Amino acid sequence: MSTQEQAERETLRTIQVRDPNGHRSIFLEGLTSSVTIAEIRARAKSALRLTEEVDWNVRDEHSGRLLQEDQRLAELTNSDTQVTLRMQPDAGLG
Repeated sequence: MSTQEQAERETLRTIQVRDPNGHRSIFLEGLTSSVTIAEIRARAKSALRLTEEVDWNVRDEHSGRLLQEDQRLAELTNSDTQVTLRMQPDAGLG
């Protein structure tokens, strides 16, 4: 099977991303399971209009874990679970 055929068969996902206060949220649609947290963070930061002067982390609201930039969406959940992430300012601890 070619890469293109495999990509076409892959289910596209929609995830919810909230701002640090939880007042605003967006839905990122059409994501594949291979998208990285760094790509999700970049799209969410732009869509939520978060300041560029702050380093942002992404936290999984279900588990409470901070997510690594190289993690993939497939690592967070299986296909039947809703994914909700929260943007948060980097605390500078890492």
